[in-house]
Amino acid sequence: MTNFQPFHFEKECVHGPSGIKFKTVLEDHLFYGEDGVPEASLFSYSYISSPSGGPDRPVMFCYNGGPGASSSWVHMGLLGPKQVTFPGFPERDSSAVYGENSNFLLDCCDLVMINPPGTKYSFVDGEAKKKYFSTAGDAEAVSGFILAWLRKYGRESSPVYLLGESYGTIRSLAVADILIGKANLAGIVSIGTSFNVGSPTTMLVEPNVRRLGANAACCWYHLHRDEKPLARFVEEAMDFAYGEYAHALLMGSRLPADELEKTLEKLHYYTGLDRDLLRKGGLRFDEMTYLAKMMPGKLVSAYDSRTTRPFEGEMTPEEWEAAFSSEPFVAAADGAITEGLERYTRQELSEPEGREYTDMLQIAPIWDYASLKKDTLTLPGELMERSPKLRFFFISGYYDLQSTFDFVTYFLGRYSLPMERVTFRIYESGHAAYMGGGTADEVSEDIRAFITNGE
Repeated sequence: MTNFQPFHFEKECVHGPSGIKFKTVLEDHLFYGEDGVPEASLFSYSYISSPSGGPDRPVMFCYNGGPGASSSWVHMGLLGPKQVTFPGFPERDSSAVYGENSNFLLDCCDLVMINPPGTKYSFVDGEAKKKYFSTAGDAEAVSGFILAWLRKYGRESSPVYLLGESYGTIRSLAVADILIGKANLAGIVSIGTSFNVGSPTTMLVEPNVRRLGANAACCWYHLHRDEKPLARFVEEAMDFAYGEYAHALLMGSRLPADELEKTLEKLHYYTGLDRDLLRKGGLRFDEMTYLAKMMPGKLVSAYDSRTTRPFEGEMTPEEWEAAFSSEPFVAAADGAITEGLERYTRQELSEPEGREYTDMLQIAPIWDYASLKKDTLTLPGELMERSPKLRFFFISGYYDLQSTFDFVTYFLGRYSLPMERVTFRIYESGHAAYMGGGTADEVSEDIRAFITNGE
């Protein structure tokens, strides 16, 4: 893009609630083609302690996923100096509130929000999309930016933390694979872990067994809240899943009739699905069926199963696509997050003009996962072996049916990570694990502890 004008903006700021002084930097990082012309850019928001905390101060690089999403959700929902909150969430009538982030993490680390090539304020030249819209190409771009940022700000010795959400958890692995030996990589914060997406490895477990804990959390919220605490209900469901339910699925038609009826009744209790539907499915059900049938007349959100919207009909692939164009959780929150970031950027900082970027729904279907030649299910263990100080913090939400918490439970049991360097927390939230009530403060406090305990 020969006429691209790089953007750079700096401002000295003070965080109201804490009084922390910091410098905000908005800037482009360019990637050049063989002809020396910019073929892509990455746009970042940096929050740097002022005066500088020194060359050894931790810095955390943060992004969402998609693939093809900007960092707007983690930026405005959790990490930025300004924050969009939803008091009373997940009630649909709860209005978004824009204001100061009372738990701004700048007291323990500098923060850099990354919008990868093709996302908000950045660009990818048409010919270069194949390169950057891939797991390997995206990782090369993001890691290249991180190394350039560390050099530019004299932070080569700083402990580096990566925070990614959803596809961003895969990005973190691919980026870490490049950074080890080139930067002081200290930790990875993984929100809504999705390591299995794009992996060539077959997961040796019945999907319905592994996912029943997340299904049970959804069922508890809508049908059983008055009976017992959430954690107890989910624990009982997972005991059933890995015991009687797994046994019944393995037995199939060999299962005695009385055991079938007992299993069917418990499965109905822990999922909310109709008994006849479960019987016809041989005690199995797919994800689309669960979202469409768990609450008759409503569609349950895959991103936060506490939220629903009216829905009738069978969930054909066409209906599925139409449903996600107005996904209940996204419809409830995405507009406020986007509006909050634009308000903050335009009113308090400065916004680059005339930028066009590719919509995430156009990027995700063409994403090349196969470009990464390593298995993302085995890569975390390899990274921790190569870097003896590297730590992981896994953050999950009970109500996340997109990247379920019980995947992390299964993953940590299936793959041998050094558990003394692993932290795992489950919150009463969804895919955006910081959304709802005071969850953002809980998550922030736990991330702060993760960073400070590692220094």
